[in-house]
Amino acid sequence: MRRVSTVISFVAVLLMGVGFMGTFVFGTLPALPGEAALSPHRLVTFAHTSWGLWAMSAGILLLALLPALRVLLAIILFFYKKDYLDVGTGLIVLLELVVSMHMGGH
Repeated sequence: MRRVSTVISFVAVLLMGVGFMGTFVFGTLPALPGEAALSPHRLVTFAHTSWGLWAMSAGILLLALLPALRVLLAIILFFYKKDYLDVGTGLIVLLELVVSMHMGGH
């Protein structure tokens, strides 16, 4: 699980770095104040954005989803070990993460 977290963190930081350098080199930095990051919907649809802003937003989204992914992987691991108490605990933590992400968006 630590390897997965390390790889995802590395990819996220790489995306953010490449995106920043791309916007810096090509001079397409967004005006401030402006949209800080693209919404997940705009990330999927590639809606009229520069690739640099898209890469930075994808990196931010990966880092934001990493805790939920780690909990999900732990739940799967506990399930295969037949440790159902920890599976239940993991499900409660995952539910709390999902609710906090949803509530934070409003």
